[in-house]
Amino acid sequence: MELSHPLRVITSALDADVLEVLARADAAFSGSDVARRIAASKAGTRRALARLVGQGIVLQERAGTAQMYRLNREHLAATAVIALAGMRESLLGRLRELLAGWQPAPVYAAVFGSVARGQERPDSDLDLFLLRPSGVGADDPRWYAQVAHLTDRATTWTGNDTRALQAGLDELAEIDEPGGVLDDVLRDGISLAGQESVLRRELRSIRSAR
Repeated sequence: MELSHPLRVITSALDADVLEVLARADAAFSGSDVARRIAASKAGTRRALARLVGQGIVLQERAGTAQMYRLNREHLAATAVIALAGMRESLLGRLRELLAGWQPAPVYAAVFGSVARGQERPDSDLDLFLLRPSGVGADDPRWYAQVAHLTDRATTWTGNDTRALQAGLDELAEIDEPGGVLDDVLRDGISLAGQESVLRRELRSIRSAR
């Protein structure tokens, strides 16, 4: 699924993107504002808003010469719409909860790649970065079991293949290269556990020694 556009899990219509905008803010928007936020034509957005007003899930009100639109939060469907719009945050919360119970714990963990940038497609991988403590190998039975459980759960929750890029704290020099994946993690990563500052400090030390 597309976590940046979670309502597309139930429909690919423009209505899904319109509802997403209205569900994420308890405020009224003009049709032009909605169109700009979803990068759609004004005409198409107006048609979508009209359909949603007809269903009662969106309220239309006049403000001066403008027509304003807001989610009808008392509609029976509103709770479901708001929950769907918040699926990205729900996923991050679940991942953080799982990682909080790890022993051994990651030095740092993050979502990175297209999902972190909000550029994913329905078939994009969910990329996770896991930095192991020194002395804990990828084949450590406890660590291996935790990673397998995490990736299985994340794939089940989203339908996206979950791939874990992992490295030991004492292995960073072997995989680091300027402009490489570790820079992607630092630039785009959404922190899930541990301290990003540790990764930054280690990479500065490695690079200054070269």
